[in-house]
Amino acid sequence: MQKLLAILGIVTIASQLNSQTIQFSISAGAHTRANTPVTVLLKKSIAANKQYEVIHSKTKRSSPVQFISPGAFVFVLADTIAANSSANYSLVVSSRKNLGIVRIEEQSNGLLVKSGEKPVLFYHTQTALPPADSPAYYQRSGFIHPVFSPNGEILTDDFPASHAHQHALFAAWTNTTFKNTFVDFWNQHLQKGTVGHVEVLSKQQGPVFARLQVLLRYRSIQFGEVLKEKWTITVFPYQDHFLFDIESEQSNTSSDTLYINQYHYGGMAFRGSKYWNPDDKKNFRNNWSLLTSEGIKDASANHTHARWVDASGMLSEKIAGITIFNHPSNFRYPQTIRVHPSMPYWVYAPMVDGGFVIAPGKNYVSRYRYFVHNDKADTAAINRIEKDYSFPPEVFVR
Repeated sequence: MQKLLAILGIVTIASQLNSQTIQFSISAGAHTRANTPVTVLLKKSIAANKQYEVIHSKTKRSSPVQFISPGAFVFVLADTIAANSSANYSLVVSSRKNLGIVRIEEQSNGLLVKSGEKPVLFYHTQTALPPADSPAYYQRSGFIHPVFSPNGEILTDDFPASHAHQHALFAAWTNTTFKNTFVDFWNQHLQKGTVGHVEVLSKQQGPVFARLQVLLRYRSIQFGEVLKEKWTITVFPYQDHFLFDIESEQSNTSSDTLYINQYHYGGMAFRGSKYWNPDDKKNFRNNWSLLTSEGIKDASANHTHARWVDASGMLSEKIAGITIFNHPSNFRYPQTIRVHPSMPYWVYAPMVDGGFVIAPGKNYVSRYRYFVHNDKADTAAINRIEKDYSFPPEVFVR
């Protein structure tokens, strides 16, 4: 729980509660805060079965609240807090009934998350089969596709032409050694390893966020399970843009060390639209535009370090894009990225800078935030969201 809460910008603080009201303040720090998701962590639990709202002490504007637990809640700032200033709030019992703005719909092959009536993303719990002209070993579960844009486009591809093993938002290690044997969880055609969904651990939905916790398995074809991986996917309630987080926690469930060898790709990946894929002769329209936090564009960004990466371009009818932020707590932050020279795919790849291990019983945790936008990259908006993610506001409960 502590790891999960940390990504939302939580400060653990003493609180003195009464039965009705909690007073607290938010300090913006060095960065202006607007429309920011904020989590407040209390040391004393309150009755989470009641409906609450947060009220700004001056403007009296209110924001709905959603509890993670009886001692932690999330809300979105309704008022801007200027840099180097603070604002006071009250958490009060509300008579309003907050409807589920962000919700999860169960479908036969997975889980669809929507913000209002707009689809945001789809997670595959069931095995997706490759096209009829592709071998069966390309079948896969435990990935996100589609990722939708607010203007209704689809930003990702699944079983793309010439690379059927790639799947929108997916993760896998490529060049590894296990029990003195080469294992590749990424390239399924080698038939050395694969990754798949195991079970849905929990679901939560409401006015402020929807959250999925799902369990995946990294499996060696020869030796069986090597890693379990828990994804916590948190989707926030925006509709002019979409914002969601993925936390991955990998655990070595075997009795042997997994060696992730130095290599030029592998990790948490993004596979872009079929309209950006020159190998897709039927659907290709134009190349994507890729931009990193360091101002490096397109294939020139390969094997550079980046705090964030944005990919955008024309889709079926409209332009849209997605920025993926690398959390400062991640291993070897800011991580090296692999950008393919021609295809619309890139990946955060920490093994480019050298190998590392996941020992038996040990965990490997990584965190990423996803900002899905209409039109081309807006660096002002991207930089604001990066500051919220990497340098969150401080919360003080009185």
